[in-house]
Amino acid sequence: MSAPTTDGRLRIVVGGFLGLLPAGGVTWDYVQYPLGFFEMGHDVFYIEDTRLWPVYQTDNEGGYSCAANVAHLAAVMEFFGMQERWAYRDEASGECFGLPLSQVEEICRTADLFVNVSCSTFLREEYLRIPARVLIDSDPMFSQIQYAIQEAFTPGASGMRGVVAGHTHHFTFGENIGAADCRIPLCGVDWKPTRQPVCLEHWPVTPLPRSSAAAFTTLMNWTAARQLVYEEESWGQKDTEFLRILDLPRSVPRLPLAVAVGQTGNTEGAFPREEAERRGWQVLDPNVCAPDWMRYRDFIQDSRGEFSIAKETYVKGRTGWFSCRSACYLAAARPVITQETGWSRYVPGGSGLLAFEDFDGAVAALERVASDPAAHALAAREIAQEYFRSDRILGELLAQVSA
Repeated sequence: MSAPTTDGRLRIVVGGFLGLLPAGGVTWDYVQYPLGFFEMGHDVFYIEDTRLWPVYQTDNEGGYSCAANVAHLAAVMEFFGMQERWAYRDEASGECFGLPLSQVEEICRTADLFVNVSCSTFLREEYLRIPARVLIDSDPMFSQIQYAIQEAFTPGASGMRGVVAGHTHHFTFGENIGAADCRIPLCGVDWKPTRQPVCLEHWPVTPLPRSSAAAFTTLMNWTAARQLVYEEESWGQKDTEFLRILDLPRSVPRLPLAVAVGQTGNTEGAFPREEAERRGWQVLDPNVCAPDWMRYRDFIQDSRGEFSIAKETYVKGRTGWFSCRSACYLAAARPVITQETGWSRYVPGGSGLLAFEDFDGAVAALERVASDPAAHALAAREIAQEYFRSDRILGELLAQVSA
């Protein structure tokens, strides 16, 4: 990485899926990288260049249009004070929105660091010329399986191996990587563990809801992708894990449980909404309860806490993965009860943040939080400050890149 300016500022380019996936939770997943660097005083630009078509939006004639994507991205960046610091390169039209393409190319030519979150960016020459190029693997085990079996993860013939080779530094949300019980294949790559940055100023602490009807909530996709097969085993999504705790509401009848479910599927194996409701779950539509970044934050703040599962692959692989969403609940001073993936070795649980391995453990954790919600709420925020604060997470990343 180039030496910083005399005041320590770096020119940083960040890539992600902010525009392509204009949903409330996705916004927070990605915006806290450029926002975190920006609040640290760096000269940061968010450039979205995935070479993926805006498949979730169409125009009135049925053709693909990025108008909604660009409008969403523009609104987000203006809200966070970065209205002159973004560009969206649209694959469908070939246009560059936000900053003009000539300025994007100049920014890349003079950048010190490129941060590619979730393997999102198509690696054009202008990005490959940036001296330090960081890959953030937000899907541990999935990414490495695709590397091992040489399956394409992003557009282009090179697939994951080409993506990995295009970066100088490799970080992963799989904090347990390299441990004896972790099944993530290293693939000859020097993966460094990292965590999700949370910009705490934008997650103000609000009082816990007083109503007994307030629920432990979460938001999730039923199945975000097809199962992978690796070493003659299937590696799946949240659908497998949710079925294991389907009866949970019956075991904690005085503690409402709500789940907002997306990508529910429309074939065999689709989300069993009627059965879930029959067993006591409140089933919500994420497009209604958390359609944008503000309503998403409201949804979390209106919750008693979070109860969530992890994808089967994260659990079975003992990856140490921890959810961006759960980190936001903690920041909002909402206790989190979430499935063990190995994360509790690195982020301490017990108060404000509890791990569970099985059905009985989930029941016990819910009852423990309900017994002293105020203490768990206070502890939740303290955990966010200690383990997910953006300046700490991003500062540690920069230190490792410059070492």
